[in-house]
Amino acid sequence: MSTTKSRETHQADADQKGFRESVEFFLFKEARLMDSNSYQAWLDLWDEKCTYWIPCNDEDTDPNMHVSILYCDRRMLENHVIRLIEGNAFAQSPKSRTLRTVTNIEAYQEGDNIKAYSNFMLAEVRGNQQNIHAGRSEYELREADSSFIIQKKKVILLKLDKPQDNVTFLL
Repeated sequence: MSTTKSRETHQADADQKGFRESVEFFLFKEARLMDSNSYQAWLDLWDEKCTYWIPCNDEDTDPNMHVSILYCDRRMLENHVIRLIEGNAFAQSPKSRTLRTVTNIEAYQEGDNIKAYSNFMLAEVRGNQQNIHAGRSEYELREADSSFIIQKKKVILLKLDKPQDNVTFLL
């Protein structure tokens, strides 16, 4: 009996590891697409009814009642991506070059709900200036075509309560 239970435990651990690795791969892919300015491919990772939120001042405020750095739905994300692709995001002239590291990834699945958490360090160079942005991201994902789709993403900048530089590139 203990051998059977041990095998079941090892199988559950292997399944959980495979799930976590799949989520990690997805988050690494998202980071690569953002850093390579693959805007349309990045947008394709998002659900039609998505929410993308970057709070300011306090990470637990209601985005409908308080100002945010960014709070948008799919339509607003599409507009942002079009402006970046067509060069009409004038705050991105010259365009930022970014490189991010995504770490400390956690992933949990409860039924159809998938939640993921990660930390990031983002180096941005624009013109002659380099900035470092750090924070954590919280995701709600759904499975789709052997990968995932982003339903909600919340980016909590470490300096969310401080004046922000130009962050019109993708966080």
